[in-house]
Amino acid sequence: MKSVEQLFPQFEIVNILKQNSFKKSLIVKRSGHYYMLRIFTLENIPKDRVQMIIKMLTKLSNTKNPYIVKFYEASLDQEMNYLGIVSDYLDKQYEYPMKEGDIWKAIQEISQGLQQIHPKRIHGKLLLSNVFQGPTNTILGEMNILYYLHKNNYNDSYLLAPEFIRTQIYDHKSDIWMMGYMMYQMMFKDPLIIANNLDVLHKKILKGIHITYNPNYSLNLNNLLRLMLGYDPELRPNIEQILFYCQQAQLSLEEINMNRILPKFKADKLVLHKKRIEKKHQTIENIVYLSQDHYKQPYFPPSKVRKQNKQSKQITIPNDYHYPQKTMYSMSLPKVLNYEFSKLKIKDSLDQFDMLQTKTHIQKLKMDNLIQIQKNIVQTTQRKTHNQMLFFQEDQFNKQKSQRLFY
Repeated sequence: MKSVEQLFPQFEIVNILKQNSFKKSLIVKRSGHYYMLRIFTLENIPKDRVQMIIKMLTKLSNTKNPYIVKFYEASLDQEMNYLGIVSDYLDKQYEYPMKEGDIWKAIQEISQGLQQIHPKRIHGKLLLSNVFQGPTNTILGEMNILYYLHKNNYNDSYLLAPEFIRTQIYDHKSDIWMMGYMMYQMMFKDPLIIANNLDVLHKKILKGIHITYNPNYSLNLNNLLRLMLGYDPELRPNIEQILFYCQQAQLSLEEINMNRILPKFKADKLVLHKKRIEKKHQTIENIVYLSQDHYKQPYFPPSKVRKQNKQSKQITIPNDYHYPQKTMYSMSLPKVLNYEFSKLKIKDSLDQFDMLQTKTHIQKLKMDNLIQIQKNIVQTTQRKTHNQMLFFQEDQFNKQKSQRLFY
């Protein structure tokens, strides 16, 4: 490559940023102003392709889009072996991760810059290193001129869209994927995929990427990221749809209906993030609380109570000895809180509900009642025998007395 002084003697070289066999990037100075000068080699490049690039850059410079870097010159040397492009020198960049409002503004302004190029042309260099912070807005840097010059054998880390890695075809939908890759770094700071070399990077992209939900940003911003990083190019939105999406998201914080952004048959194929809803603890209505102070019968709906036909043995005592009649009933309880309760025996008395009695207590009462009955029987028999003896003695006395009266 010839020296810069020979090709462009009107510029003063300040610094050389990058240099290889195809391109040389320099910071130059002229009349007290700094510019960016890029020199491209044109060996084995058709002349019509070079003229197409010059025509495209001339059109961009005439539109004066505030979101695209300004191009001043595009000149050739006499032998037409080198192409020199002069543009503004920009060095101020954003700090990442960015705030949500700044991300919406940057994406919207970058989309307005790409609107001058799409869909006929591509930008091909959508990276954070090529996005600059202007005095009032976001400015998109240089285009990927090398891709236009070497379409057939171009291989660089600037183009990471899955369809380009598979088929070497890069179009305006591939720019959308790269803008989503750039937006991911605006939200997470770290790149989406990290690899040691370009081959490993391409393998990881073709294997599939996993996009996590970032809770620091709204659901609409997370969904836009997933829309732009879709593997199917047909499911990605175009620039007009992205601009409309950004406008709707800034007007309202509510979730945007995807059917208004994309056709319905395409929106149904997308798997987007869903808003996280915290599950509230639901109280259980059929809990039974048994207190030690008051042993009351718990309430259950009639449909859940199943009475048993079999009743426990009844204990009856003669009314002569003034013992109240006592009866025991049994009732089965439903399953509550996945615990299995045993059958509770509830004592039904005439006056009030007494405390629940165990089996041993009931047996003890039976034995006490039988002993008391036997004692009562013995006492009654003793009284009868005593009365009979008294009656017999009185009868004998009366007989003797009658005999005395007659004799």
